[in-house]
Amino acid sequence: MKQPDLTRLQSNIDKLISDNNEMQQKMSAMKVSEARWQAERGKLMQQNDIARRKVNEMIERLQLLERNRG
Repeated sequence: MKQPDLTRLQSNIDKLISDNNEMQQKMSAMKVSEARWQAERGKLMQQNDIARRKVNEMIERLQLLERNRG
């Protein structure tokens, strides 16, 4: 191979290595972000379940009051 070809090849390899390192950093950041979102989603689902149970309990009490009144 001629020297300019080798220089260009080395430059391309260096760029690929740099791009790969950047992508790995971005992937790591995305995984951390995903873990946070998953934790928040779990918390919100738990809060939603608690709220649903409370609403159902209130509905049952209202229905019981309605039956006792009628």
